[in-house]
Amino acid sequence: MMKNVAVFFDINGTIIKRDSRTDVPFAEAVDEFLDIKDGMEGVDTSARSDKDVFMEVLENNNKEFSEELWNGFLKVYESKLEEFKDTDVWRLNADADEYIKKLYYEGYTLCLISGELSIGAKYKLEKLGLWKYFLTGGFGEDGLKRFEIADSALKKAKEERNTEFAEMYVIGDTVLDIKTARHLGAKVISITTGSHSREKLEKENPDWIIDKFSDIDFEL
Repeated sequence: MMKNVAVFFDINGTIIKRDSRTDVPFAEAVDEFLDIKDGMEGVDTSARSDKDVFMEVLENNNKEFSEELWNGFLKVYESKLEEFKDTDVWRLNADADEYIKKLYYEGYTLCLISGELSIGAKYKLEKLGLWKYFLTGGFGEDGLKRFEIADSALKKAKEERNTEFAEMYVIGDTVLDIKTARHLGAKVISITTGSHSREKLEKENPDWIIDKFSDIDFEL
């Protein structure tokens, strides 16, 4: 039976393990397209849109952003996603796989909130066999900043289900995920497997804080 509850998942650090390999395709695309070396060095990608990150790289290299540059980069990035899709750069985080399937088959509406472009999210989650469980999402092309992306995800989910959700949850690994949940009026489940430590997350008083998904021993 369909439940009138929406659960929004972050991707990197939440569904996908975040480490030095996670952003390799993006980083290689940046270097190849701009003909530079280590263009992503020192750039924090946590909870940011891909476009926002690209703009910072351009600024660091004294280049001005244009849609023409952005569209050219996207073509190179897509070729890198294709190149890496059969490698192990994207691996499941903790026990995300089991929990996502459990919620899906119990009738929850599952959506994504990510700074990833939808094409990147699709490549990554199809590789892990999880893309099909998500109804919709907000992605890097839907807004430059996280709140815009979250608003887009919620709008799409409401339109797809033709409903106002009785309850909403955001699951993520950063402080910005907590702030995003509050922006949407959702409850927040913080997971300690990503960019921010348990101590940093606890300071923001999330509704729940977990180390793995099986720690969620309550019904949403």
